[in-house]
Amino acid sequence: MDADVVFVHPPSIYDFRKRDIDPGPISDVVPSTPVFEMYPVGFISMLNFLVQNGFNARIANVAVRMVESKKFNVEKYLSEIEAPIFGIDLHWLPHAHGALNLARIIKNIHPESYVVFGGYSSTYFRYELMKNYDFIDFVLAGDFQEYGIYKLAEALEEGASYSEVPGLVYRENGRIKENQRYDFRKGLDNVFLNYEVLLKNAIKYHDVKGHLPYADWLRNPEGFTMIERGCQLNCGFCGGSNFAYKSNFAMNYQFRDPCRIAEEIEMSQDILGSPVFIAGDIALAGPHYYERLFKCLNERRIDIPLLTEYFKPFNEDYVKSLSKTVEDFSMEISPETYDENVRSWNKSGYSNKDMERSFSLAEKYGSKKFDVYFSIGLSHQNKKNVMDTVEYAGNIMKGYMRSSMRMSTFISPIAPFVDPGSLWYEKPDLYGFKIYGRSVSDVYRILDLGRTWYDFLDYETNWMTKDDIVNSTYDAEIRMTQLRYEVGEITEEARDTIIRNVMNYREGNNYCRNDRMDKHLAYMSKDIEWSHRHKPTLTSLLILLYRSYDSVIGGMSIRN
Repeated sequence: MDADVVFVHPPSIYDFRKRDIDPGPISDVVPSTPVFEMYPVGFISMLNFLVQNGFNARIANVAVRMVESKKFNVEKYLSEIEAPIFGIDLHWLPHAHGALNLARIIKNIHPESYVVFGGYSSTYFRYELMKNYDFIDFVLAGDFQEYGIYKLAEALEEGASYSEVPGLVYRENGRIKENQRYDFRKGLDNVFLNYEVLLKNAIKYHDVKGHLPYADWLRNPEGFTMIERGCQLNCGFCGGSNFAYKSNFAMNYQFRDPCRIAEEIEMSQDILGSPVFIAGDIALAGPHYYERLFKCLNERRIDIPLLTEYFKPFNEDYVKSLSKTVEDFSMEISPETYDENVRSWNKSGYSNKDMERSFSLAEKYGSKKFDVYFSIGLSHQNKKNVMDTVEYAGNIMKGYMRSSMRMSTFISPIAPFVDPGSLWYEKPDLYGFKIYGRSVSDVYRILDLGRTWYDFLDYETNWMTKDDIVNSTYDAEIRMTQLRYEVGEITEEARDTIIRNVMNYREGNNYCRNDRMDKHLAYMSKDIEWSHRHKPTLTSLLILLYRSYDSVIGGMSIRN
């Protein structure tokens, strides 16, 4: 069945199935594998907007299909899809290699179709992409491109001028032109994460795996919503920070309608019966905002688990209100380091005392879980700071060993690339960084020639060389694993396996991994799976049946 628009998600490295790549710990604490097969959530919203406005659209998660099967033929799959527009996300830099290779393949297979790039990195490098890669026809620059992709589809269908397509970067008479961006306040109203449309499309196009958000989604489905676009804070490493948004998207942060968010959560409850992750700091949005959100959630009788994230410590009034609204909730925060001075160099600072008070309040009001994330490779961070941070993380976990709230801490490198547009990227001298990937072609070359995560790491700091970052990561993961065992987070067998994995990897020896590349180096299970409590729905039953069927067929395929 033909489509008007196909959203194609690439793997990080296109030929990862053929190359001997040791990706290391670069995806240990995210849902996807080292292939980074999780597509941007904007795919779902753009899909919904197109379908609502009369266009046929689908998602083709090529990365998931490649992760699922070594025999999957990318060229054959894409040749069976007919569409005038193929949209490829180059959202984060790790996808530069996969995105450019897929674009070239699509253009060879479908020379009359248009290849469109979009996402943060595409926006930042839009002129380089249009100048150096003739198989890319357009870049849709900016955020909130639900309306932009709709107007492009409309213009191509009607043979109209491109001038009415907001944010479009294109070639005309040998020159690169760029249209004015869409008013982000209007664009915000077009955002809707509709999982019903996603699942209907998977059936409509007989391509369940091609629509999956990431490879393991069927095993433990999770919904997603977000309270804002842009951010009010300026974390130095973030390409979505307030500084980055103002510089690259000509906009400030904007909160979404709280009742719209409640509607998305209700849809996840009714369709998936799954837990939902709410991206964005609800407490930081202020009492007026979160009280309205909680009111809308109460009206819709939401009773699925919710995971909430925080950019700063919260107060008692907030968590008390949350607990009255949501019975099953978990929390997470990313202080990055135990050192308050180093923290203030890398993000909006706060004290450990205030953060620890938030932990106590979360426990008091019934949070099921609290995840705390630390990082390696920060500005002003040295090797000693990394190991002191690990010990601090261990003390946090030990303080909640007998608590009803599960306290988990994690540490991982900020890898492999510094976000373009971030403060680190734009002001490397101020923050003490040396960055090697300063263009799309630089990043492509790093990914094309590299074999290990050391090769992919594109920066070092005044305080830590690449070797320091790598070795500190191994040391930290070994010690963190020991601490996780001490507090009962993992078994003795898991501890020994993980440490053996890390040490073998460090020495260049074989380590435990499987054919799908989803054995994480340090964390043996997906720690993002914060809840397995699902409500039974018709869709969840169908997912269970499909998963069972797929398991049987997959087993037969392996035996044959």
